[in-house]
Parts: sequence; C-alpha cells; structure tokens
Amino acid sequence: FLDSWLNLRSLGDMPPDRDTFSRYYEQDLQAAMRRETQMFTRHLIERNLSIVHFLNSDIAFLNRPLARLYGLTDVADSFAPDQSHRFRQVKLTDPRRGGLLGQGSVLTVTANGLETSPVTRGVWLLENVFGTPPAPPPDNVPPIDPDVRGATAIRDILTRHRDNPSCFACHQKIDPPGFALENFDPIGRWRTRYKNGAAIDASGELPGGKQFADVAGLKKILVERKPQFARMLIERLLSYACGRRIERIDRPQVDRMVADLARRGDGMRDLIELAVVSELFRSK
Repeated sequence: FLDSWLNLRSLGDMPPDRDTFSRYYEQDLQAAMRRETQMFTRHLIERNLSIVHFLNSDIAFLNRPLARLYGLTDVADSFAPDQSHRFRQVKLTDPRRGGLLGQGSVLTVTANGLETSPVTRGVWLLENVFGTPPAPPPDNVPPIDPDVRGATAIRDILTRHRDNPSCFACHQKIDPPGFALENFDPIGRWRTRYKNGAAIDASGELPGGKQFADVAGLKKILVERKPQFARMLIERLLSYACGRRIERIDRPQVDRMVADLARRGDGMRDLIELAVVSELFRSK
C-alpha cells in the first residue's frame, strides 16, 4: 500500500548522483529509508495510533546512518558499533523532522537525483497529502527547468510562469507547499542554502490565506485539516483494496467512513477495519 500511496515503488528510479551523494550508496540509505517508512506505518497500525502521525509526529524509527543523515547526532552516537544498522524507535524533538514530510523515502522519491523542484514536491503533496491533485498542464505551456538556481531565482521563474493565466490557477496551489520542503536536499538532509550560496526561503501562503514560515508551519496547517487528510487516506486505501478508482457514486460510503473514523479517534487500525468491513470492499 505504501508503494501505491506514497509512490515508494519509484524509490531508486532516479538515483541520487553518486559523486554528490556518495553516502546514499555507502550506507545503503535507500533500503533504510524504505524500512523507516514501513516500520513507522506498522507501528501506527499495531498501536492503533492516530493517522495524524503521518502529518506530524514525535516518533521515528531510525538506524545510525539515518540518524546521521537527519542531523540527530546524539541519537546516532547512542548506537553501539555492532548495532548501527539496527532500527529502533526514537523520540523526536525537532518539529521539522517528524511525520512523512521529514522521512528520507518521501524526500528522495520527490527529487530528481540531482536537485529538488518545488513543483515536483508540490504536486506530490497535493496528490498524496491534500488529496487535491492538480489538473494536467496545458499542451502549449513550456516545462519548468527543475534545477534550482537559488531561492530568489526559482521564485522568480515560477512567478513569471504564473503570469500565464492558464498556469496561475494550478501553480498557486502547487508552489507554496512545494517550497515548504525546499530545506530538504535530494536525499532528505536539512540545508539552509542552495549550492550557489543563496538562502532558502521555505515560506508560503496556501489558497485561503493560511501562511507558514517553513515545513513545521505547514505541518501545523495540515493537522488542522485532518478531516481532509482522512478522506484522502480512506479513498486511497479503498482504491488499493478494491483494485479500482473510488468514484462519485461511492461518496456516501466514504462520508460515513470519515465520520466513523473520527468517532473512533482516527486510529490507523480502525481505518483498515472500516475499509475491510465496508460494502465497497465486500462487494468488489
């Protein structure tokens, strides 16, 4: 399900540059990143913890290489030398790192192996977190260069791109959440500047006026929109379980599941149970 929902099946399709990101290969970070997300999700299921943990959480499952990648020096140093690749549950204190948006698997699969693109990550967020995928771009619109040339430059490029009326409606939704993840490099390391020295500006404003300064601020907004996230997650799980798209005619059943999940406390195991006993699944 994680391969389907989060597109983790594509992890490694655009492998990070071997010269720039040698540690990705030396420390087998691709396998560790996938394992982190799997263990995190399994923990939510086994403990029936709230799906809100996907959006913002103070727990993670890390081995020493991942802890070092994330800048958690104290955690990394606490591993015994012969247990550096064993995973264990870690308590997080940095609000920027918890949840899916701080996990290396998500941050790597939404990069191109060389650099990051606010557009690529923004589209991923709209599809897999907000549940509001943007429309395909018009045929006559030229593609945007995905290579970031500095915070000011990429914002200027996207601002000019939005001057095209046919682009504005989608990019006012895509760009802000994409910029929120710009502090993470193509393998999920935290950074404050681009390679050319330009400072990174991760602030933005969502349609409707909600503003944020960085990814921690965006996650607070996402938590406030928990019902929207719950609906998206229910529809993704049902689609995966039933082997088909969830259509407009299915909306009444989805509505009931969203309400039932909220009454139960938004637990991940409860969500799976609701999907399994639903008429949609039993009649597939």
